[in-house]
Amino acid sequence: MIKINVAEIQKKLVGEKSLRFDLDAKELEISSDELVILSPVALEGTMSNAGDVLLLKAVMTAKVQRMCGRCLKEFSAETKAEVLDKFYPQGAENIEDDAFVYDSDVIDITEPLRESLLLAEPIQALCKQDCRGLCPVCGADLNDGDCGCDRFTVDPRLAALKQFIKH
Repeated sequence: MIKINVAEIQKKLVGEKSLRFDLDAKELEISSDELVILSPVALEGTMSNAGDVLLLKAVMTAKVQRMCGRCLKEFSAETKAEVLDKFYPQGAENIEDDAFVYDSDVIDITEPLRESLLLAEPIQALCKQDCRGLCPVCGADLNDGDCGCDRFTVDPRLAALKQFIKH
């Protein structure tokens, strides 16, 4: 868990505290099933008093392991997550049910950091922009060269139209 003492920030209307941490997956409560983190997660940002809320603004970077969505090879890449979250005092009115709240001078920022890092991951990562993927016939990696399979298929719904094409 990552906890921040915000007593000094709350005393001043425009109070601000700089944050710089190197975190590991265990501190962020991220399991290797969710995301394989290969380097410490570097966090740099601020926690500031914005009047009725405390504002966490930070950027996290780390080296992570991904799987290519086309060729299914594992590769490592740099990930960058931007965090911008508000923390409301306990008992504040008109806040959403999933809003972050605090009730003391110490705020646990683990959950917003964890969420931001996991949500920064792309849905389908590519090992390289021109990855050719796998052959749908034999499963060979097309990045290593053409396998020679006939990959031309006609949609079965349009197969009847083939009779009208003259060769």
